[in-house]
Amino acid sequence: MKSGFVVLAGRSNVGKSTLLNALVGSKVAIVTPKAQTTRRPVRGIKHDARGQIVFVDTPGFFLGKKDELSQKLNASVREQLEGIDLVIYVTDPTREPGPEEDDIQRMLRKLPVPIILAINKSDLAPDRKPFLMNMSVIDVGQKATLEISALRKQDLNTLVDKIFELLPEGEPFYPDLQLTDMSHKDWLEEVIREKIFLRLDEELPYSIHVEVTDIEERGKNGRRISATVWTTDERYKKMIIGEGASMIKQIGMDARQEIEAASDMKLYLELTVKVDPKWPQRFHI
Repeated sequence: MKSGFVVLAGRSNVGKSTLLNALVGSKVAIVTPKAQTTRRPVRGIKHDARGQIVFVDTPGFFLGKKDELSQKLNASVREQLEGIDLVIYVTDPTREPGPEEDDIQRMLRKLPVPIILAINKSDLAPDRKPFLMNMSVIDVGQKATLEISALRKQDLNTLVDKIFELLPEGEPFYPDLQLTDMSHKDWLEEVIREKIFLRLDEELPYSIHVEVTDIEERGKNGRRISATVWTTDERYKKMIIGEGASMIKQIGMDARQEIEAASDMKLYLELTVKVDPKWPQRFHI
C-alpha cells in the first residue's frame, strides 16, 4: 500500500480546485472564475486499491500584494508545502507567465520532494493556448510533465498512476468513504461564499468572509442555518444586500438549493451582512 499528502500548487485560477474535485470524484472545493476563491487549504481524499492520496488544494499565489488577506494566503501556500510527499504544479497555457510563476518555481526548486508538472486545459484548441510552449519548457526538477484537462477529466488516470509511482509506502490516513476533512460547518460557509462570488461578478468585494453562527435541527428532515457575511466597508454591504434585499435573497436561494440537494433535507437559511474592517484579523484564514 502507498499513501501520502499531495499538494496542488500554482497561480490563482489555474484550475487547482476543479482538478481536486475531479480527482476525488466529488465536490469538496468551491470553484469560481475569480481570484482568491480558495482561502483555506482543502483536503480531498482519493481511495484506490493501491493506497490513499490526500490532495491538498492551496490558495493561489499573489506576488506583490500587500493587503492582509493576500499576505495570509501567500503564507498559507508556503506552509502547506512543508511536510508533504509530492507536489503537483498546475499551470495554465492560456495565461502569460509572469513574476508570480517565477516566484512559485523558485519555491518548488527548493523542495526535497518529487514534483509533477500538470499543464491544464488540454481540451482547448491550440489557438486558445498561446503559452503552451512556455509551460512545456518549465523546469523545476519535475519527475514528469503531463498535459491534462481538469474540467473534462482527461488523462487524470495517467496523473494518478504517476502519483502512486512516486508516493512512499504507508497506511491510509483516513477511513474508507471519507472524501474530505472539512467539517460540515466549514463546508456550509464555503458554499455560501461561492454563491456570493458567482452572483456579484466583477463587482465582488474580495474582502468578505462567511461565518455560520447557528445550526438548529427542525424535525426529522429540516434544519435552520444562520450565517453572517462579513465585509470591510459599508458600500460593499449595500452591494451584497442589493436593492430591496434582492441580491442577498438570490444568494441565499442559490446556497439553499445546493445544500438541500447535497443533504436531502429541507433548509431554512438566514443570511445577515455585517461590516468590520478588521475581520481578517479576527478569523483564521
